[in-house]
Amino acid sequence: MNSKNNSVNNQMKPNILFLIFDSLRADKISGSDKNSITPTLDFVKENGVLFDHTISSSDGTILSYAGLFSGKHPFKTGMRNQRLTRLCDTTSYLEILKKNGYNLYGCVPETTTLLEIIPEFENNSEAEIDYPNVLTDAGKFVLNKLELGMKEPWFFLVHVLNMHFPVTEPEGFENKKFGDNNYEKQISAIDVWLSKVFKKVDLKNTLVIITADHGAYIQSLKHDSLEIDFQDKGEMQMKISKVARLANPWRNSVTAKSVEPKSLESLKMKMFLAREKFNRNKKLKKIKELNLKPHEIRGLLSQRSNPERFLFDEKIRVPLFMIGHKVNQKKTISQQIRLIDVFPTICDMIGITGERNVDGISVYPLLQDKKIEDVAAYIESSPAIQIKTDDVIGIRTNRYKYFRSRYDPKKHIHFYDLKNDPYEDENLADKSKETCAKMEGILKNIINGFSLEKVCYEDNNDKKVENVLKKLGYV
Repeated sequence: MNSKNNSVNNQMKPNILFLIFDSLRADKISGSDKNSITPTLDFVKENGVLFDHTISSSDGTILSYAGLFSGKHPFKTGMRNQRLTRLCDTTSYLEILKKNGYNLYGCVPETTTLLEIIPEFENNSEAEIDYPNVLTDAGKFVLNKLELGMKEPWFFLVHVLNMHFPVTEPEGFENKKFGDNNYEKQISAIDVWLSKVFKKVDLKNTLVIITADHGAYIQSLKHDSLEIDFQDKGEMQMKISKVARLANPWRNSVTAKSVEPKSLESLKMKMFLAREKFNRNKKLKKIKELNLKPHEIRGLLSQRSNPERFLFDEKIRVPLFMIGHKVNQKKTISQQIRLIDVFPTICDMIGITGERNVDGISVYPLLQDKKIEDVAAYIESSPAIQIKTDDVIGIRTNRYKYFRSRYDPKKHIHFYDLKNDPYEDENLADKSKETCAKMEGILKNIINGFSLEKVCYEDNNDKKVENVLKKLGYV
């Protein structure tokens, strides 16, 4: 009898297609800074819901994942950095879906399957792709999976790297009408792929989520007669990386793993940093005579080796689209929400009980034209793997942004009035000490006695994560 009831209940649950476009910025999807051609995303916006002020917990994938899939602030999960990937008293929402009858499927980068917060997929042997791109392997794989069907109800997690460094120019989208740079052209390209996805998805019994793990800086600038492009040549970077891996004398031809001596690794890092310094000086020389604004300068000068890990909106504000099951209204919601709110919302919409001991809340009432309380978003920067960085923590509200050094509240203090300064060009920390003190109070209440360096335990898997991240260009 119970088995029959469970079968009926499972049939009533909607399928869930969860699409993560790595490094996708909200301002490049809607608003005056949008330069891509996106008829499919426009269709979603016209027939579903867009949350255009969704804030990620972090500027990097691992900590963003920690918040997204746990509904908690990352520091509570144990996934502080690349070497601490174990969960502390935390249940992944994917496990909750699994326990409630969902069959989990995936198409994700190699890194994610190494993280404990991602459980095994039904298609675990084929879910992991080296560098998933919707215009090549991953795109075909996802379309084929949707075409052949999956055991219902299914949850299909897709995470692709089209906008992740190094960003290549998509074939067939070379024309400037698709965007001023490779990043914007990639958005136009993925929109075409999304149109194929929606032809294979029944929106009556499927909830489609489209979002990002974090944003990114774009080393390109164009306005009026001024045009500057400092983008790394994506195609060349990909080829160099591939050749370097294949030609590595310490590479095991069977396992494809590298065991380089530490002395060589250190030398390579010194050479990399010297090249980065040279390139930065060359950029500075080119732009010093120009009358650029702070946000334009930080975008152009962004490099992997920069020690500053400051949390401007380019890095943490992402789009969030919902369409399909229980979401068929034209609505753009500009009230700030957080990525940690996404899964509590999904659980609310599909009628299952999620984790109670979480920081995220359901924002489903906003879709029903109800009000919810404004909640500050906790944010923290991701540390580098091989270089020392100026890590920060902070909060973002609908009106203000505040962050400061992770380890010293008196260092690297930044405070911005987002209403009057949406590009965060003027740091008002020295002029608004009273408001900064209030923001610091909110931040401390969020931390509330938790250790920011909470460690569970480590094993050999942590080193694997680090190696994969290095391959993806992290330093």
